[in-house]
Amino acid sequence: MLKIGFSRVDVTPPLGTFVSGYFEERFADGILDPIFLNAIAIGNETEQILIITSDFLGIREQYATKIRRLIAERTGIDADHIMITALHQHTSICLRDDPRNNVMEDHEYLQILYRKFADVAQMAINDMIDATVCYGEKESEKPISFVRRYLMPDGSVCTNPKPAKCKSWPPIGPTEQSDNTVRLLKFIRKDGKNVALVNFSTHPDVVKGTKYSADWPGFVRRFVEAEHPNTLCLLLNGCQGDTNHKNFMIPENERFPVGERYPHAEYMGRIIANSVNDLWDQATEMNDQTLAANMTIVYNKTRTDKEEFFDECWDLYEAYQLKNDHSTDKTPSGISLAEASRVVRTRTEAPLYQKIPVTVLRVGEIGFVGFGGEPFTHYATAVRENFPGKTVIAACCANGFQGYLPTAKAFEQGGYEAVSSPFSPNLEEDCTKAAVEILQKMKF
Repeated sequence: MLKIGFSRVDVTPPLGTFVSGYFEERFADGILDPIFLNAIAIGNETEQILIITSDFLGIREQYATKIRRLIAERTGIDADHIMITALHQHTSICLRDDPRNNVMEDHEYLQILYRKFADVAQMAINDMIDATVCYGEKESEKPISFVRRYLMPDGSVCTNPKPAKCKSWPPIGPTEQSDNTVRLLKFIRKDGKNVALVNFSTHPDVVKGTKYSADWPGFVRRFVEAEHPNTLCLLLNGCQGDTNHKNFMIPENERFPVGERYPHAEYMGRIIANSVNDLWDQATEMNDQTLAANMTIVYNKTRTDKEEFFDECWDLYEAYQLKNDHSTDKTPSGISLAEASRVVRTRTEAPLYQKIPVTVLRVGEIGFVGFGGEPFTHYATAVRENFPGKTVIAACCANGFQGYLPTAKAFEQGGYEAVSSPFSPNLEEDCTKAAVEILQKMKF
């Protein structure tokens, strides 16, 4: 029988800290929700694995590696058996040190945070007890995740399209199909204290503003725990690099059924939690007790296009991302800033090859695949196509936060995510192939 343990630690940063996620400075001036680490430890007679989620925008690979090594030293669990993910809330912090806005610079807080990661891991292990594992999945009662990249009449692709920023109008439709599947892994513990792992895929960029918030993932956790006594919930965000909560094919006044920002995040949490409620007594017990884990690094060659525009890109990058100078009359678009940043960093600091962690876990009949960045929805689809009839749960920002992970098709189409990505177009094939090969070696 598998053993399961759960732990949660509040790691809300101090007020006045940079809030990450945009091309502008924001400083936290309040708290809508606490910022948590949540951990699940799973073990059998021979293996143990850890899944830790953080209410952060992202954790760069070097930080995630340092944290995993610290946890390994504390607990004895192999570092490759630890998957640390960021849920990618845009009302939280990011652990990175590259020269741009919104870098976490509170080193005293960071030193405490490293120890908190080890604490939440240790407490989850200490909490482990025999449990039965059940799984179920279903489509959410309403679509709340939408692919945000739209094909336009002139053949271009526009992210979050608006008439003012698109060359042609109106949008024809999204470039890919979104994933509105709610996946539930329920652990029924012998002590009567259950654990729910809920998986859903979309950008947690609903709340906005300058107050800390766990966005819709926080609401999912709270609703599930409130409606299922003696249950603790961990939310795992899936492949969400090309998604958001807006449907641009309907009138603007219909996109937010209960208001923008915080109320809409609550609405999304309600929709997902309703699906969990439907699945609660329908989830099927798993008999397979196999546990396995492995992690690899995919090395993808850094893009070097647009070098001829370096001087122009440098002026933009310096003004808006190094000096934060917004005194000019016209603020450049996000896509211009993103591309300028990529071109400058490619020449001044980027390595010849980029590192993308790919983490794979097997829990019985469930395969977990974590990509170290913001993978497009099709990354999960591409892995699942290799295992018909099997269940694959995908995770974003896993053991690294290396930027958008577009598909080969998206690199051809262009758009914000593609032009800002430092990777070469074979990225999708390399990452998904690595995940598939590990799962196959695990005899999944």
